[in-house]
Amino acid sequence: MNWKYYKPKFEYEDVLDPLNTGWVGHVFFAYDLVRNTKPKRIVELGTHFGHSFFAFCQAAKDEGLKTELVAVDTWKGDEQSGFYDESVYDGVKKIKDTFYKDLNVRFLRKTFNEAVSDFDDNSIDILHIDGLHTYEAVKHDFENWDPKVKDDGIIIFHDVFVNQNDFGVYRLWEALEKKYKTIEFYHSFGLGVLFKDGKKYEDLIKNEKNLQMKYSFSSEDRKNEEINNSFNVIHQKDSEIQQKDQTIRQKDVDYQKEIEKVANEWQKTVKQKDQEIQQKEQVIQQKERTIQQKEREINFMKSSKFWKMRERYMIIKNYFNKKSE
Repeated sequence: MNWKYYKPKFEYEDVLDPLNTGWVGHVFFAYDLVRNTKPKRIVELGTHFGHSFFAFCQAAKDEGLKTELVAVDTWKGDEQSGFYDESVYDGVKKIKDTFYKDLNVRFLRKTFNEAVSDFDDNSIDILHIDGLHTYEAVKHDFENWDPKVKDDGIIIFHDVFVNQNDFGVYRLWEALEKKYKTIEFYHSFGLGVLFKDGKKYEDLIKNEKNLQMKYSFSSEDRKNEEINNSFNVIHQKDSEIQQKDQTIRQKDVDYQKEIEKVANEWQKTVKQKDQEIQQKEQVIQQKERTIQQKEREINFMKSSKFWKMRERYMIIKNYFNKKSE
């Protein structure tokens, strides 16, 4: 097989954070696997947010394949991944309807045991097992679904190098490696790829070391790209904050100038009013002095001999006027 490497743009990552999954390091291999092998049917057991499933979908879309892509999940969660509400399924459905509506995609909201009877034996080209990761659970899923996979089909296991808590995929993988031809990737918690027909993929299996290096570096490049993007976003936000701070400072200066302008105008107005009041007070004082002067003059006149004689004259005059009446 002449294996080709691609540099895809995963459309679903516009709404689904690529770093929010342990599968982030394997999406390029999953994509290339689909475009190189052109499977007729892919079934995934355990989809959750859909990072791996939509990597398969992106490859089928870009290659123009008629592949049937089936995601089997209750979308309720389990004791390892945690339990969640309907929003997870709604998000997965929205991604399908937005980016992959023209593909032959099916969501089966069933348990793996319930869904297995929906498929004929020897009918699946690629099976991805990524459900409950206890040894008993993953062993049961493999044995239950293995007959459904074609004799030359491929089975993928995630977390094959996680050996903490109750994870047990690594135990099953150690046993399967002894029986089947496989390749494995060590990054992103490990990915095991099992070929039921080793001869068909002999060239690919022989190229395992190069594949490991290529996709490991792709994973690191991806992380570095995301980190750089994050730094770029932070830098952009810092620039925006600095620009806003500058705008705020300028507005503070303008506001201070406006306050000073209003204050100066107010001081001028107050000063002008004070001057007007002082002028009016001076006029009042002048009026009061004039009145006082007039009062002194009147009092002086009333105290004079002439005024007293006048008063007597007026009394005598009034007397005779009354007599004549």
